[in-house]
Amino acid sequence: MAALRPRPVFDGAPPVAADEPMKSLRTGLRVLLEFEQNQRDFGVTELAQRCDLSKSQVSKILSALVDSGLVVQNPATRAYSVGQRCYVLGSRFTTYDSLCQAATPVMRELLIRTGHSVRLSVPDGDQSLYLIGLEGPMFMDTGWRSASSVPIGASSAGRVLMAYLDAEHTEHLLDLPVPPITKDTIRDRATLEKLVAAVRRDGYSIQRNETSLGLGVVSVPLFKEGQRIVGALGLAFPSHHVASEDEAALVDALHDAARAISQRLGCGVYPFGASGPRPVAADASPLEVEG
Repeated sequence: MAALRPRPVFDGAPPVAADEPMKSLRTGLRVLLEFEQNQRDFGVTELAQRCDLSKSQVSKILSALVDSGLVVQNPATRAYSVGQRCYVLGSRFTTYDSLCQAATPVMRELLIRTGHSVRLSVPDGDQSLYLIGLEGPMFMDTGWRSASSVPIGASSAGRVLMAYLDAEHTEHLLDLPVPPITKDTIRDRATLEKLVAAVRRDGYSIQRNETSLGLGVVSVPLFKEGQRIVGALGLAFPSHHVASEDEAALVDALHDAARAISQRLGCGVYPFGASGPRPVAADASPLEVEG
């Protein structure tokens, strides 16, 4: 969450009382958004430290969140976790979001065609957000779940997203440090820049063992109108089940699915796939990320 800006005080005047409800709301949201972390539950002390608030403030906020159903408390451990009301709110997004609506049925067809787990990822600040996943029969439990975020330079989906952002944004993301998620995670900026350039040319990114040992992932771009990047579609598979010579078939299947999704989103011409990779037209709208 973006840092909260302090309220201006003019000529030593006291803060306007009407601002207090908004300040309280922002503070409550700071606590609630900590539950985005990939962690089962939280204690009051931990949340107070994370949010730089007093334990009494956090306790009052959590009490209100429990009353609303957004958060629940375990009576035995006294720890707090996400409540079902949060799920209800989140489901409204996947139900009505245009990308989710366009992608979900095509993702099911892709799973049947390939037998591999299918992932839909979107940009989320400096992260790649794993938004929706359909698990295939060769599901490999890597610990990554829907709604997990990955540093954008470390994932194949993130490299796809970076390839079609505006140049300034891509440069910013390339400058960010990439954590060593595994021993094979590529972290060198020059190497990442070459990988992103290859995605821009070929329309796909393949990686193995970089986010989870034993896991392979191949991702392709999803476009909306004007060939503007909106997300990435990927297949995840146990690395030993897919030989390097079999990767091309997965890329073809992904491009077919991505073309169908992109056309549903208003992209008239998907630039990769059956006809071979083609560069995005020079007179097309500038590539940019939605949102």
